[in-house]
Amino acid sequence: MRKRSSKNSMSTSWTNQLNPDDINAARDEALTDAYGDYEQHTGFMTALGDELAFPFKAKVMGETLQVTGMEWPKNDEFGLDLIVERNGEQHRMDARSMELAEPFPDGHLTLAAYLKWRRFV
Repeated sequence: MRKRSSKNSMSTSWTNQLNPDDINAARDEALTDAYGDYEQHTGFMTALGDELAFPFKAKVMGETLQVTGMEWPKNDEFGLDLIVERNGEQHRMDARSMELAEPFPDGHLTLAAYLKWRRFV
């Protein structure tokens, strides 16, 4: 994976370390034959389910937490909740509210592509 700084700000700064061409390639892969917002969201959720390797570390308000899974949110048709563990308890958090910590997990490019897509839906 190539990394470089980018002025193209997405929802979180960890994505600024990634090559925009790699993010676009992950988007294109996830959205093959997906038309319209609903099919595209389903394409991303399917790709993330297949590719995102759990557990991994992420920072939320400066605290490093373990991300153990993902779920489709109950009240947001185009959202993504990540499941984090804190003090022995599990919590659902919007994927846009956290920073992935290095080393990034497998599937992080698809997550970055989803976050970029999510800004416009």
